[in-house]
Amino acid sequence: MNSKTISDPGGAAILKSASIKRFGLFSDETLEFSPGINVFIGRNGCGKSHLLKLLYTLVKEFGEVPGNGSALEAEKLENRLASKLAGVFRPEDDHVGRLVQRATGRGSAEINATFNNGTRCGFVLSTLDKISDANSNVGPLNEAAFLPSREALALFDGFIASYKKRELSFDETFYDLCVALSANQLRGKRDGILAELVKPLEREIRGKVSLKGGRFHVSGGDGKIEAHLLSEGWRKLASLAQLIINGTLTQNGFLFWDEPEANLNPKMVVLLSETLLRLANQGIQVFVASHDYLLTTRLSLASEYSDAIPADQRCEIKFFGLARRGANEKGVSVSSGTKLADLQDNPILAEYAALYDYEGGLFEKTQSQK
Repeated sequence: MNSKTISDPGGAAILKSASIKRFGLFSDETLEFSPGINVFIGRNGCGKSHLLKLLYTLVKEFGEVPGNGSALEAEKLENRLASKLAGVFRPEDDHVGRLVQRATGRGSAEINATFNNGTRCGFVLSTLDKISDANSNVGPLNEAAFLPSREALALFDGFIASYKKRELSFDETFYDLCVALSANQLRGKRDGILAELVKPLEREIRGKVSLKGGRFHVSGGDGKIEAHLLSEGWRKLASLAQLIINGTLTQNGFLFWDEPEANLNPKMVVLLSETLLRLANQGIQVFVASHDYLLTTRLSLASEYSDAIPADQRCEIKFFGLARRGANEKGVSVSSGTKLADLQDNPILAEYAALYDYEGGLFEKTQSQK
């Protein structure tokens, strides 16, 4: 791939850090992000998905703030934030105050973020569902896409209209993703760069993605096939291809992906890791939550041996290990580093080591019985 990028950044900012106090499982944590790929790992119930959704909400809402600083605009922002948090997290009866870390009496969560150009944003959320002190001088941000662990192409047909008209058991990230997928594919001078990014994906799914009559198809060597007839793994890659070729994923944009490895075979996981590296190389800030040994290890090796991998896959990578605190203390602690070995708690590696020990124990037991 050449050194050109998908689009001119135009002064748009990307996330540099986030300070999270008393939100969900996060008692008081500050996370410093990579401009390239950020990988969250940890056992189930450690807050990885909540962290992805919180960061997505920040860049999705604060990037649209007019920025004149008036009380009216601040109130509008606070109302939008409350609505977005309710839609993305789906707390019972839209009580966003339930997102505040549970404690005796009333309390509040405080969220602040900084961007690479020195701008900031933040808000306070009370247990009474009130958002206050919303502030931002971020200015415009490029597109943010959130891919849930469940793929969306199979349910795309009619989903946008249905979501607006009736209560569905899907959070708002599914609606946002379907809207992003529905955008027309780009034409003109960007075609060459986009084609280079999407070509390996199209090769794997054996065709090109198209949207016609409200339904996605993949057309290629196997003919024209409706997306919902494809395997779930192919549909996930097809969604990513569509977001690339319709310009949703642009330079200085954001990609949030919860368990991207779900329902992918190992070969496709390798392709996915390479695609994430190429996207980050092109200026897209990537955030993923993963339980997968192959994906996380491939990314860790790309970070550790960056000079040895293809130039179009080089980017900064950072890992975050989320772990529950002691039994008598609420919340999680976060460790970080540029490779998996830097993390204080890595359940993925721990379980693979345990599997090796388990096999050794079985072998020794078998030998002793001979």
